Amino acid sequence: MWNDWRGRRCIGHLHRPYVLPYPAGMASPPPTSPPSLPSAGPAGVEPADAVPETSRREAPEAVWPHHGLLLLFTFLWGGNFVLAEVAVAEMAAISFSVARFVMGGLGLLVLLYAQCWADVRRNGSVFRLFPRVGGADWPRLLLVSVLGALLAPWLGIEGLNLTYAGRAAFWLALAPVMSAGIGYLLRTERITRLGAFGLVLAGLGALGLAVDGLAPGRGYWLGDLLLFAALVMAVAELHLIKPLASTYGATPMVALRTVIGGTLYVLVATPSLVQQPWLSLSGWTWVAIVAGGVVGVGIGQWVKVRALRAIRPTQVVLYGNMVPLATILIAWLTIGTPTSLLEITAGLLIVVGAVCLQLGGAPPFEGEPPVA
Repeated sequence: MWNDWRGRRCIGHLHRPYVLPYPAGMASPPPTSPPSLPSAGPAGVEPADAVPETSRREAPEAVWPHHGLLLLFTFLWGGNFVLAEVAVAEMAAISFSVARFVMGGLGLLVLLYAQCWADVRRNGSVFRLFPRVGGADWPRLLLVSVLGALLAPWLGIEGLNLTYAGRAAFWLALAPVMSAGIGYLLRTERITRLGAFGLVLAGLGALGLAVDGLAPGRGYWLGDLLLFAALVMAVAELHLIKPLASTYGATPMVALRTVIGGTLYVLVATPSLVQQPWLSLSGWTWVAIVAGGVVGVGIGQWVKVRALRAIRPTQVVLYGNMVPLATILIAWLTIGTPTSLLEITAGLLIVVGAVCLQLGGAPPFEGEPPVA
């Protein structure tokens, strides 16, 4: 589930043909006054005759299917948390996490393979699912694979096992807030006043969630600590993989990191996998493993990558911010998970803070390389 919070950018430009400002038969333009340029409006406001970014990315009728899919997967990802809570009650947490990761990784690789093959046929480029990584970049790639595809999902599922689905989802919603804070400290991101207000709200929410976990009769402090550690590793991976994605492309790096980290994860979990009585698992646990992995992790990541080609990254992230709310609703309707008032209030502060941070996003610092 922790791979659901890796943001990857795939930017596609639709180039319009250049049209001469004078008849094609003339050797030079007629002696007329130069056309007036669009007047620059206030800072951050596009002139009236500017071409909207949405029209440069994809036609409006092709954008709404992406919004519909993201809304559908918001509830599927929320249900994925609930299914994980049900599954870890029946089997070892690491066995479930590895099994679902493998299913999701295989589904993701198949989709990426099909996408790369389609790009080759459309653009006539050379097919390569895995890039040739330079020797100097291998230490960073191994670190990214260990953090993002081994430690983060492992600690995350163990933390969920000690808490429950809704609480884990609220901690996960803190990811974009923490990422923005780290980016601000590293001077790779800017934060507006609305974004700073969102950071304050999310910080208060995280503090309230931690205090709630220490309350008598709750006993969630260890699970909260593991979830927070997994969150830190996931965010660190996001920042560490950015130079690699800029050099080799986001899609190939996702595929290679998934294979390397997934292989290490399977090796670490081998003793638990061997001892697990797989034939005695219930039907819902198998649904959590297969459907949760292939649909929730594999296809879900593909849906987000495709959506980034048509709509703004901020809009894609906002759907992820709604996952905790969907998780709480589904958990309450299906398994009757109890929640405290402080927990719900803290979770809402985190979600609202993350939304404010995304809506208050600012352009990156000058000179920052784009991610392919």
